[in-house]
Amino acid sequence: MMNIYEQRYLIDLAVRISTNFPARSVVSQELSTWIEDQDLGFSWDPDINNIKRKGVPANVWSELNHLLAERDRLVPRQKPDAMARNITDLAAHVGLDPDEQAIFELAIRAARSGPVRFLCNALVDDARLPVEDVIAHLTGLAPDRVRLLLASSGRLLVSGLLQFEKPPFSGLGLLATDRLLVALDPPSRSLDDILTKLFARVSPAAVAWDDFEHLGLGRDFAFRLLDGALQRRENGVNILLHGVPGTGKTELCKALSERLGASLHAVGETDDDGDEPSRFERLQQLRLGQRLLRDQGKSIILFDEMEDLLPGLDNGLFGLSLRRTGSKVHLNRLLESNPVPTLWTTNDISDCDPAFLRRISFTLELRTPPIAVRCRIWEKLALHHRVPLPKDLCRELAHSMDDAPAIANSALRAARITRGGPDDVKLVAMAISRAVRGGHTQPTAPSSIRFEPELANADHDLALITERFVACGPSNTGGLCLSGPPGTGKSAFARYLAERMHMPVLVRRASDLLDRYVGGSERNIADAFAEARDISAFLIFDEADSLLGARDGATHRWEISQVNEMLTWMENHPLPFACTTNRVDQLDPATSRRFGLKIGFLPLSSEQRTACFRQFFKLDPPIGLQDLDQLTPGDFAVAAKRSNFLGITEPEAILAELHREQLSKPNTRNPIGFQVAS
Repeated sequence: MMNIYEQRYLIDLAVRISTNFPARSVVSQELSTWIEDQDLGFSWDPDINNIKRKGVPANVWSELNHLLAERDRLVPRQKPDAMARNITDLAAHVGLDPDEQAIFELAIRAARSGPVRFLCNALVDDARLPVEDVIAHLTGLAPDRVRLLLASSGRLLVSGLLQFEKPPFSGLGLLATDRLLVALDPPSRSLDDILTKLFARVSPAAVAWDDFEHLGLGRDFAFRLLDGALQRRENGVNILLHGVPGTGKTELCKALSERLGASLHAVGETDDDGDEPSRFERLQQLRLGQRLLRDQGKSIILFDEMEDLLPGLDNGLFGLSLRRTGSKVHLNRLLESNPVPTLWTTNDISDCDPAFLRRISFTLELRTPPIAVRCRIWEKLALHHRVPLPKDLCRELAHSMDDAPAIANSALRAARITRGGPDDVKLVAMAISRAVRGGHTQPTAPSSIRFEPELANADHDLALITERFVACGPSNTGGLCLSGPPGTGKSAFARYLAERMHMPVLVRRASDLLDRYVGGSERNIADAFAEARDISAFLIFDEADSLLGARDGATHRWEISQVNEMLTWMENHPLPFACTTNRVDQLDPATSRRFGLKIGFLPLSSEQRTACFRQFFKLDPPIGLQDLDQLTPGDFAVAAKRSNFLGITEPEAILAELHREQLSKPNTRNPIGFQVAS
């Protein structure tokens, strides 16, 4: 039902139109028809034929003007209703002048289904008046003033309060978001109510500030930068967080805001109907947030998954590339002047234009958290979701999956909903992790059997090398080349070194680094060294001959540039690293001076084979064990697993399994000719 303020507002609109147009005009005809359906305090139903006439008879038009003038004189100016008060509060907060507020109120009321909308549609769509002229007539402003206020640089559009709809459109074509319309409607009674409906606060962080300690100085600098920006009210402060999905970018944003005591507002995540927003809608919400939150105390804006905001390429129909539209200049200017500190997140920084990155105040890459941090996250989230999870299982999940905290939170939530237990958590976590990897299961952690230097045969004293590494510390050790046949303990020794030095392990295989696109492998190699440096990890390259092959035998230029990239980083890396290979003779000669130590691993000695047999099988070895001179610790582990599965317990039968392992080696040949029967 129409209130008295709305009736007074409609009378003003009708008076302004009636005094500016003659009787014989389409506008007078449309106004007369519109008034027939409105409650303006008088009855209006003239007996005219609108089909045959253009306009209305002069006497009818004169009578209508008289009635409107009488109502204008008799109806006093009314106290604003709830919506008008909300519009006034928001206009004052944005800094609109009276003329801008008049246009804003007209656009808001025209955007809602009602008499103002019907009138605007009639004037623009039926009477064919230009939009700026309609706004000028309805607000009483000069047309030039209206055009100035609705320019792209004007406050109404720059703030994001209004946007012009793309043609074809009906009515004024001035868009206010549905979210803004809802926020201005009762029961909103104050600016705080309006802002709360427009920008809901982000949910609390599921992890703690300390869970990001592996980010080191970068995390602390981001905190200090935001703290200074909030205290000094600095414009143009933007922080870009990038990294693969699941590394906790959004959670870090939440933890940052909580530590600062600031409110975090996510913008551009959904459109007004809760659906996926367009680039236009995301930008409009961002501009509106910057304008409305700038004076709301300690506020920070979160713009998550910003890839579609940047002009670039999208995948189109049938795999064809389609260019995303958008102005880079507009986005760059937005970064230079935003009054509210903004946190941006993206999965791949390579999509970002260099001009955009130059305007970012600070960038921080989030990598996979170390095992200790992942374990702690599993434990905390288990308590948060009230799902009992043994510490042993937390450690197992942290070792087997590097997806925390994203997958951990999803798995524990699913278990809580189903009232499940640890087995359900593991089931869900493994299923999601497998799906993330395209249906492939992540390689499991290495065997828990402890590496013992005395049970590995090498051309150096492994115990002495270990003690020297521990004594010298991470920054004075250099690189290791660990070569030898499979199963001799190369990778296990590198992990053992890292454990003794209390360093996390970062393993990279050729399959992790080699990329089908030109330059991709080099970038992945650089990222591996950078990640190891950032988290102070012991970096291990498994099967390094795939990355460091001799350049004189290369057939493609990318093979040479790949080796060059490896050599450059090996020479300048400040922390210990190890390259393992079964084919040391195929390495590029230039690798020699990049390794501080080159250790060759050999098959077990006679004494070591005896010790291994006793350790793995808890039995005294048979005499024939000494004839198997190519066995490695890996062979004993495989034979032990198979014997346990098949229930083999006799020493001679176990020896046969070991003999099978030796015969499978490429450098072992069956003897030719007659053999002496044993």
